[in-house]
Amino acid sequence: MRPSSDCRRALALGGGIGLLIVFWALSAAGILSAGRTAVELLAGVCATAAVCVGVRRHRPAATLPWWLFAAAQATATLGDSLLYGIGSLLDRHRFPGLWDVCYLAQYLLLVAGVVVLARRCGLPGGLTDVLDSATIGVAGALVAWVYVIAPGLSAEHSSTFATRVTALAYAASFPALFAAGLLLVLDRGRRGPAGYLLLTHLSAVLAASLLYLPRQIDGTDQNGGGAQLVALLSALGLGGAALHPSMRELTTARNRSTAVLSTSRLLALTAAALVAPIVLTVQSVRGETDGLVVVAVSSGAMFVLIIFRMAGLVADQHQAAITDGLTGVHTRRHLDGELSAAVDRALREGHRLGLFLIDVDHFKSINDRFGHPVGDDVLVEVARRLRAATRPGDVLGRYGGEEFAVLVTDLPEIDLAAVGERLRRQVCATPIRVGTRSPGGQLDPPGRRTDPPRPGDGPRPAGEQLVAVTVSVGAAAIPTHAADTFGLVAAADSALYAAKSAGRDQVAVSGTIGAPADGDQLAVSGAAEAL
Repeated sequence: MRPSSDCRRALALGGGIGLLIVFWALSAAGILSAGRTAVELLAGVCATAAVCVGVRRHRPAATLPWWLFAAAQATATLGDSLLYGIGSLLDRHRFPGLWDVCYLAQYLLLVAGVVVLARRCGLPGGLTDVLDSATIGVAGALVAWVYVIAPGLSAEHSSTFATRVTALAYAASFPALFAAGLLLVLDRGRRGPAGYLLLTHLSAVLAASLLYLPRQIDGTDQNGGGAQLVALLSALGLGGAALHPSMRELTTARNRSTAVLSTSRLLALTAAALVAPIVLTVQSVRGETDGLVVVAVSSGAMFVLIIFRMAGLVADQHQAAITDGLTGVHTRRHLDGELSAAVDRALREGHRLGLFLIDVDHFKSINDRFGHPVGDDVLVEVARRLRAATRPGDVLGRYGGEEFAVLVTDLPEIDLAAVGERLRRQVCATPIRVGTRSPGGQLDPPGRRTDPPRPGDGPRPAGEQLVAVTVSVGAAAIPTHAADTFGLVAAADSALYAAKSAGRDQVAVSGTIGAPADGDQLAVSGAAEAL
């Protein structure tokens, strides 16, 4: 009988753990160096093959990140082959070598893969997560440079130009790789086993580099078992992530939401900002001043990143303050401010300013009949349709519970009724399709219809219903109907009241009322009456 997929994954996991234990035992005993190297190279090849198999078997929504991960692993395996193969044959393990080019290319490919993955699945924080990751990454790179890389560069045999340039390239790659891993850590979505295994892979790659680099720079380690062990762990992590079915979830697009500055994130950013002064203090106490320039540059970089982060936080808070949480249009408070400024500008420059108040007809009946969740869906769709009918530069806001307002600048008086009619028709052109819910918010039985089907409606999915929605529109303009903000609002509100009193589903210009008509007749008639 063929073993189940869970059984095969358990066997693979057990085999990988056993391989790590054997490898660690051989490294501790200091024997079979060639065997350890062969195991590491075999694991790298198997990890690359596992990504190819996983992509073909699980078919994720986006395959490019996984191909980049596979290319990174293949490049690292090539670097290991050069280091432990050609380097051993020629007895040349001096730093830098051709293998270092492969390792640096691995970092670039890994970073590119994580960035593509983040863009494809829509990590909630967006640019905010990038800034936070970069800030913490710079802090980590500062510590790595001062206490891991720089001590090796102080040796006389490590002072060549090629050595310093390659070390600087590694130092620049560390924060990029670290920040890429933090992008996945900061993701508040469901990672699944594949996500944690991928994080294990990235962490192990970074740890192996920190073990490899200082010993290669000062020439004290040519075939380190510790770095090989961690490299083996990274290969197993990547292979396991690619073969697990949850790898599909990593590339599934998700709705992007606003990142939250949680307590843990704030503490992490605070700790990162304090790294530079702490390192500077420690170095001063030890009487070492070689790394002061690096500390100063890192401090400046983190300061700029934090300033951008705070600016983004302020912008997010401002956007949240002026945006209605349900419909996504502007709030009443923002609309009032825009209206006051627009009135002053129109009176000063002699332009006409139009205000349109739109009220959803019989909205209380919709709530009573279908429930408030359906009423919310109707408001969201009405807002979307009104937004589609406005021009760039117009201001659309939610004026009250089921009332909206549109502020139109530079509007000829003759266009008041035409614009109002366009708004009305945009909303009532087709019924609104919403999910079927009872007043308690529960889904109604599939197939229930609240109104008979109409020709051209097409099949109606189970659990959905069509709600016919109309609106009444009241319009007024400055300076025709009012001379200040208060008067303009009062004139538009009176026109809206007149439209609803005359039977609803129509447009009223201040002082006149127009009834719905076919074609463009209403717009022409309303404009003529306004004149």
